[in-house]
Amino acid sequence: MGTVHQLAGRRPGDERAFRASIAIGIGDDDTVGTLTVSEHGSEAEARAWLEEELPRARFPEWVGRRRHGTAGAFLFGQIERGFYVEDAAEGLAFEPDLDQPGWDADLVDGMLRWRRSP
Repeated sequence: MGTVHQLAGRRPGDERAFRASIAIGIGDDDTVGTLTVSEHGSEAEARAWLEEELPRARFPEWVGRRRHGTAGAFLFGQIERGFYVEDAAEGLAFEPDLDQPGWDADLVDGMLRWRRSP
């Protein structure tokens, strides 16, 4: 199978982008949904956006209405490196580069703790 940029007919670095997202997890690190997504031209911009937005993020109402409320629920950030590719249905679309590791950010005591994602 090739890399994403090979499959898309792009060279590494062409139309590169970094997608930062804030997601909701419940229980054993299962991602339940994505709250918001923002695309950036550099990893530094994506990190800065998450460092500002993740501490201010709040659970959607449905999380509080669960039987156990917000117990066991958590918000976290992710950064994926990818490329913009032409998609017949969507036009220009972000495609993650699965050959490049990303970053995960956990909010602990108001500070982001970064770790490489597989």
